[in-house]
Amino acid sequence: MCRNYGIWDFSLLDLGVVLTVSLAAGTVTGWLFYDRLQLGLCISGALFFMAKPRYMRWQLQRRKRILLLQFRDVLYSISSAVSVGRSMAQALEESMDFWKGTYDEKDLIMRELAAMVRQMKEGNARDLDVLKAFAGRSGLQDILDFVMVYENCRTSGADLVKAIDRATGIIGDRIDLERELHMLMAQKQFEGRIIMISPFALLLFLKISSPGFLEPLTASSAGMMVSTAALGLVAASVLLMERVNQFEF
Repeated sequence: MCRNYGIWDFSLLDLGVVLTVSLAAGTVTGWLFYDRLQLGLCISGALFFMAKPRYMRWQLQRRKRILLLQFRDVLYSISSAVSVGRSMAQALEESMDFWKGTYDEKDLIMRELAAMVRQMKEGNARDLDVLKAFAGRSGLQDILDFVMVYENCRTSGADLVKAIDRATGIIGDRIDLERELHMLMAQKQFEGRIIMISPFALLLFLKISSPGFLEPLTASSAGMMVSTAALGLVAASVLLMERVNQFEF
């Protein structure tokens, strides 16, 4: 069954990951800021509902990045096959055979190639139709651009070999650029997360080295308000850093 790359099926494993991380983070936060594990459970519940959509969005972006890089490799084999006179249907089938030594049958692009070849052979579907369906489900502009180039060549009678070769070079360079940008943003996100855990590390150090130093913040209502305000500022800074470092294809 062909997957929709804009939808993430939230499995029991995903639920366990998000729940475990939320419970651990909430419990530690409740202990560090309030010295009360009961409040930590309440924070865990809030973190779970905040983390679930973010986790799903991260998984979707990760899956799309993997598909995009695999599609970049397939582009070159398609271009080579078309340049020696193969049709698009033959190019897709040869690409599937060519990349079997590199990609596993469970890899995204191999599943897509197998599905497209099967639809063309068994269902007599047109190559343009299966490519359009794949591009629409992927939600990736680079794949949509390639299909658009191929469709324009088919309808206008332009030189298919030159057009696909040119499109492959441009799209491949753009994918490489996007990959480099993502690597830079990932580095910035890592630096931001180091800064994010600094307040928690400082509180942990004070809890261990001087347990009574933070007692005024947890023993009175005024101290609890100060702790809440500090936690709110930390949460706001985390959201701001994540927003600034957000990068989508």
